[in-house]
Amino acid sequence: LLTLAFMESLTIYGLVISLVLLFANPFS
Repeated sequence: LLTLAFMESLTIYGLVISLVLLFANPFS
């Protein structure tokens, strides 16, 4: 159960990072 929540938070974190890189790329 703990690993499932960790994987879920890690997936959300990775999605946020990819969105940040996607939006920060044209401005840099």
